[in-house]
Amino acid sequence: MIFEECFTHVARQFLWHKQTLCTASGLSIRANSTSWTGFHEAFRGDDGTELVIGENSDVDITFAQEVECLRLEYYVVSDFLCDDLHMLFDAEGHDYDLAAPAPRNFYWITIEGSGFTDLMPGPISTQPYHQVIDGPFRRLTISTSQAGTVHIRKLEWTGTQRH
Repeated sequence: MIFEECFTHVARQFLWHKQTLCTASGLSIRANSTSWTGFHEAFRGDDGTELVIGENSDVDITFAQEVECLRLEYYVVSDFLCDDLHMLFDAEGHDYDLAAPAPRNFYWITIEGSGFTDLMPGPISTQPYHQVIDGPFRRLTISTSQAGTVHIRKLEWTGTQRH
């Protein structure tokens, strides 16, 4: 069975430190930092609301059941006005001549479940994009650096099948 969570129907709001929002699809979304995170108007693409994870933030997404495979639809926006495109292009692997090296990791993804933890850098995309994350896992944590914000448009996942 495929589960889906689009944030277009979620009321626009900030998630304060340690505040948890539970969705009808069985997600529990918790802000674990004092920086800003919340549901805000979509910045690129479709109308509606997105989960926006601000700089230096940490957000846990816990699933009601173990996830076999997750499709994460997102994009990244740099908070540095002058260097926005150069920093993101550099992080995407394009060769640009910058005065100072740009940070390579704007955010990290941690998955946890079944007795293991795996940490991976999040791929950079300045336009709506999707990433597939294989499980099994029960919790996904997205941690951002000071370089930008992660805008999550939609999550789609399948639960594990135990026979």
